[in-house]
Amino acid sequence: MKTFLASIEKKNHNFSTLEYSSHIQILDEEELLILFTSEEKINLSKLKEDYLQEGINLLKNLDHAFACLIYDKNKKQLFIAKDKVGIQPLYFANTDENIIIGTHLKEFRQVKSFTPTINPSCLADYLQLGFILQPNTIFKHCYKVCSGEYICFDLNNNSYITHKYWELESCYKEEKSNNSEQEVLIKTKRLLEEAVEKSSKHSQFGLSLSGGYDSSTLVALAQAQSQTAVDTFSIGFHDEKINEAHYAKKIAKHLGAKHHEYYFTEKDALELIPKMCKVYDEPFADHASSPTMLTSQLLKANNLSTIISGDGGDEVFATAENVHLLHRLEQTPMLLKKIFAKSINTINTKKVPYIKNINNIEQKQNKLVQLLLAPDIPRMIYERNTLFIETELQTHIKGYTKSINNSFDTIDFPKHAQAVDKVIGSYFKTTMVDGELMKSYAAMNHQDIRLSTPFLDIPLIEYLARVPSSIKIKNDIKKYLLKEIAHEYIPKNLIERPKSGFYTPYSDWMRGILKDILYSQINKKRLDKDNIFYTSSILNIRDQFYAGDDTYKYKLWRIFLFQLWYENFTNLKEKNEYNKG
Repeated sequence: MKTFLASIEKKNHNFSTLEYSSHIQILDEEELLILFTSEEKINLSKLKEDYLQEGINLLKNLDHAFACLIYDKNKKQLFIAKDKVGIQPLYFANTDENIIIGTHLKEFRQVKSFTPTINPSCLADYLQLGFILQPNTIFKHCYKVCSGEYICFDLNNNSYITHKYWELESCYKEEKSNNSEQEVLIKTKRLLEEAVEKSSKHSQFGLSLSGGYDSSTLVALAQAQSQTAVDTFSIGFHDEKINEAHYAKKIAKHLGAKHHEYYFTEKDALELIPKMCKVYDEPFADHASSPTMLTSQLLKANNLSTIISGDGGDEVFATAENVHLLHRLEQTPMLLKKIFAKSINTINTKKVPYIKNINNIEQKQNKLVQLLLAPDIPRMIYERNTLFIETELQTHIKGYTKSINNSFDTIDFPKHAQAVDKVIGSYFKTTMVDGELMKSYAAMNHQDIRLSTPFLDIPLIEYLARVPSSIKIKNDIKKYLLKEIAHEYIPKNLIERPKSGFYTPYSDWMRGILKDILYSQINKKRLDKDNIFYTSSILNIRDQFYAGDDTYKYKLWRIFLFQLWYENFTNLKEKNEYNKG
């Protein structure tokens, strides 16, 4: 596992490395100290020379995934930074006595000056989305370093500033390419081939294969570059309504890959879901996390050290839903939208025939109002993806007053940007980075598996940002360019089908194999003891779900995963305090 934890005292500037794994590269000289973690081996002496010549601007030249710390002892400046996309996690806390920096948030407990306290607003962010967006964490006064960002701590006056050295929006501000569709397709394929080649240069690698366009295209390109059959992995379910493993198997056979297939069972759910809290530093509720953890175990069992994953395919190649609706809403004058929203708010849905019988109608009414009042496409996407009404959060979370700013609030596309770019760019900077990528990276890192993401190769991202949306989505065909590349290797009748996503039967698990564990986490005694939630409102969610109301399954799942995480956190906290004593 790649991990480091460091601390510097503000008073006397003593620097200490409290923990680091063998994967961490360290250069410690009289004038400069560098801690660097990356999926690629880097020449620290060269990095030092680059810093002495260019200063922190050297970060612009790094295109791979990394997290780093540079301590300039002469200038008494401490820089921390992470890669442009934000693949590798990096956290910091600025206490009265210390600056704490680390790749794993839960390890911050080792520093005596750090007091981990749940932030009610960040807990609300988690309940809304199933994860916590940059720059926030679950704890007060503790933050994530954002994608493409460095932070400079000036130890002379105990201040710090943040700076973006790379921004996705800047790529979309570039003039759009006027090349023909064929020219764009040829260059896109070449860039993607180069990205796959970078990933597959590690001899012991496997590929995740769901049978969809993203993963299937990567397998096709990797197999075309390989002299031997590449290893592919897919997770199936015995419930045929959600099982797609048979599609993956057919595609692997067609491409000549060595396919590994595993069917996820209730026993696996019982074993893996309670372990999620040990894999993810913060509460994390993506229902595909446990199958991802299982994939990492399969790779390890097959002596493979790298997985090539399709993370980012939707955002880079453009799977943009409801673009026309969002664009029209953004173009509608706010005054008109406010009038319409006010009118909708006056409707008593409980008294309107037919409408009153619609499941969860009050929440849908509120979501429509919030969508109308959102000032731009990024905030519309946020409102579409949140789970709770704001007033609900106030009845569930003790100490919660209002929502907290997150990465949706910092997205800054120019007004002339194409609507497709705004949609896929918003998802890229939020749910992809802090949701999808975190799911994959943490699960793989826990098993010492290197995560490689060809779709997130910087040259590919920057080029496709300049491709007009009329080519990325052509004749309503989403991911048009990627599909054209895929069809060179895979027949349409083998791969083309409606996009269904990856689902797990977690609702059935909560009613079955996980019910006893859930009740041990969500009960009056435990909730009263934790003093985080209002007990009666949380018990109502649990009881409504078990009474048969499936609209509560998402809310209950997220609360359940938080409770598992919090129990693990408090047990570790008590153990750590005992060891300190």
